[in-house]
Amino acid sequence: MLDYLYQSVVDQRVKKNTWEKRLSALKRYLTVQQDIDFASEQKILRDVSYIRSLYDDIENKDLTRIKGKQRVEQEGLLQFIHTLPVREKAICLVNLVTASRPSEMVAMKLQDFDLEGNAVAIYIQKQKNWFEKRLNPITVKAVKDYQAAYRLKGDDYLVGRVYKNGKYESTQVSTEAYRKFLHRTIGLTAYNLRKTQVSSMHEKRADLLTITKQTGHSSTQTLAEHYLNVSDKTVDKFL
Repeated sequence: MLDYLYQSVVDQRVKKNTWEKRLSALKRYLTVQQDIDFASEQKILRDVSYIRSLYDDIENKDLTRIKGKQRVEQEGLLQFIHTLPVREKAICLVNLVTASRPSEMVAMKLQDFDLEGNAVAIYIQKQKNWFEKRLNPITVKAVKDYQAAYRLKGDDYLVGRVYKNGKYESTQVSTEAYRKFLHRTIGLTAYNLRKTQVSSMHEKRADLLTITKQTGHSSTQTLAEHYLNVSDKTVDKFL
């Protein structure tokens, strides 16, 4: 394991986040298959710490550069979403406006929507709690159109599955299947949509508490640290 991790840095030159994923996978595998208790293997942990420290060397600086999921220009994105078929349009709008994670999208059912009240209740696994998120009129109409076109009932999943013959099946698809759906439909991820919505609300001068209510973040600090980098568009205003 240690040789593999060392070669990952020195020979393969993998990014630090990839290296951390490899380490995590190896530890899980060895814990299950070999019954290794890493908490008691202090020498191994020290060796792992040394290998990780190689990323602090100046020659490895490029391996620590991480580019997260980026926001996109919302107006152009909305124009494209409005050209999509009724099902794809509704799902993408809900994901964008509610800034939801893939796990939240695949679990969403029609009974969770209060379309007359412009809201949807979403269970957020990280907080183990329900959050009510707001919907704009365009998204409400898109969901109503989708519901009518596919004759969806309250206990049907918003995403579900549609076969090539157009038949809808009410089932909770995997998050991986949902990621593939989004990439195939709009070429983006749920986190692109999430960051786009956060940035758009921030640029419209929404305060942090307002944004966290819509996104379901546990704290304004988490939101600010991971989502509210000053955008290029904001910087450009002052150039």
